[in-house]
Amino acid sequence: MPALSRLRRERGEATARAVLVLILNDMLDFFNAAADMNDRQVATTVDLILEEYPYMQADDITLCLRRAMKGKYGKLYNRIDGQIIMGWLREYNRERCTAADYQSYNQHRARLSEQARPTEGLFYAEYRASLQRRAEAGDPEARQLLDLSDALMAELNKRKHDKERDSLERYRELRRRARQGDQDAIRLLNQKPE
Repeated sequence: MPALSRLRRERGEATARAVLVLILNDMLDFFNAAADMNDRQVATTVDLILEEYPYMQADDITLCLRRAMKGKYGKLYNRIDGQIIMGWLREYNRERCTAADYQSYNQHRARLSEQARPTEGLFYAEYRASLQRRAEAGDPEARQLLDLSDALMAELNKRKHDKERDSLERYRELRRRARQGDQDAIRLLNQKPE
């Protein structure tokens, strides 16, 4: 069954109201409370439901009221009215939203764990081995890619070596200045590295 707003739009206001009146009357017959709702109160409650919960389906309203019949939302004490019904729907809606959030969260976690699984593909070492086999078999593109990879790795290693060498030279210079009594150099040497 569609949402109440869609039922209202596609089948008309009267049909949506009639469906809710039938659902409420079934529930009222079940309770047989001394302070029962009159037709006007039922009509007002139907209006409030359509206004407050247009996204719910008639099945949601039925399920909520059946839970109320089972005592899930507390005892009635021989009185039933629109305020009580709206309270039940509010509680049901909270449960419904919590269940939807929980389901959405679990779907999100499942997607994340699926994305975290290793993808089918090659690690760099496997890729290089594949290129080497192709190059040995005479593939000029593979040879060109290997040469490019070698050049990039050489450049990265050179930069790393240069950075380490510069760092070592700065350290040696600080130690030399510290031995000569330079307080700034002593302070810098005594600082913990970040």
